[in-house]
Amino acid sequence: MEFMFSVPSFVKFGEGVAKGIGDEVKAFGAKKVFLVYDQGVKAAGIVDDIQASLRAAGIDITEYDGVLPNPPDTIVEKAAETAKTAGVDAMVAVGGGSSIDCAKAINILLTNPSPINQYDGIGLVKVPTKPLIAIPTTAGTASEVTGFSIITDTTQLKKMVIGGPFVGPTMALVDPLLTVGLPPAITASTGMDALTHAIEAYVSKGAMIPTDVNALKAIELIYGNLAKATKNGQDVEARSNMILGSMLAGIAFNSAVLGLVHSIAHPLSVHCGLPHGVANACGLPYVMEFNAVAVPERTKDIGLAMGLDVADKSAEEAAAITVQAIKDLSVELEIPKLGKLGVKKEQFDRLAEDALKEISTIFNPREVTKEDVLAILELAY
Repeated sequence: MEFMFSVPSFVKFGEGVAKGIGDEVKAFGAKKVFLVYDQGVKAAGIVDDIQASLRAAGIDITEYDGVLPNPPDTIVEKAAETAKTAGVDAMVAVGGGSSIDCAKAINILLTNPSPINQYDGIGLVKVPTKPLIAIPTTAGTASEVTGFSIITDTTQLKKMVIGGPFVGPTMALVDPLLTVGLPPAITASTGMDALTHAIEAYVSKGAMIPTDVNALKAIELIYGNLAKATKNGQDVEARSNMILGSMLAGIAFNSAVLGLVHSIAHPLSVHCGLPHGVANACGLPYVMEFNAVAVPERTKDIGLAMGLDVADKSAEEAAAITVQAIKDLSVELEIPKLGKLGVKKEQFDRLAEDALKEISTIFNPREVTKEDVLAILELAY
């Protein structure tokens, strides 16, 4: 047995831990931070407490509030110039995956030469980055514990996957209270994103014992709490279980990598403007159905982790029941079909071609053709 496993971030998990950000930054010896967030997080009032904690610790703050969904390389370059001019010695990211991924990419450019596009791939960032503390506000991407930054290349119209030992956050402050009150639609789509991470990590060709353990626990937590959290945004226990499940899923896929759901989701975001979580949610049931033929036993394991009554079923029967349960969950959460989201069938050809170029396709448990992707897009439509 041989494998490599890593988690880039030191994690502090618990209700209220985000309020200690000032002390954490001070412990790194930093005096000037670059605070990255989006307008939604600002409007929710989350940034105010972070700013107050930083200022109470005597930390000078330079802010960037222009994060966009599926962050483009153009804003990364612009923000990095601002951070360099300010002479910051640490980074703080508050928000969902877009804010944290954007901060990771900005951080790369603080110690490595521009442009960010040259780092598309694994292990291409050579110079260590500055301390980065990530504070997630959604239970979705788990970017706070992964060594990847997903940035849109606006020239080549693709999502770059920038990964390696100097990409991930130094620390994650995972505070369930920051997700309380998140709107139902965002809770649903980001939760399905987290569930996708766990499922794809478990069936990935790169799966290993540590990733399996984290992936299965993540599936249990997310499936058991996603509907509750969506229906009642004030359910702190459900919110805690969701963000814990999301984090564990991130720890799993950071080493196991992902699969075809993400390979399809990335071009859907680039060419059709779909939020990442929504794109994953749309494709998950149909890719699971496609892959179950190749990994029926593992799909049964997923069903068992979900708490389904499949222990006495054959692997094939259990896999079918598991896939149907995911389809039912999508309906319960009101996940829209691609057609309702404005995706056009004439875009399918480009979407399928681009999906085959994604690194995640290599790790998918079943070999994939363009025709396979087209068939999955039709089912998701």
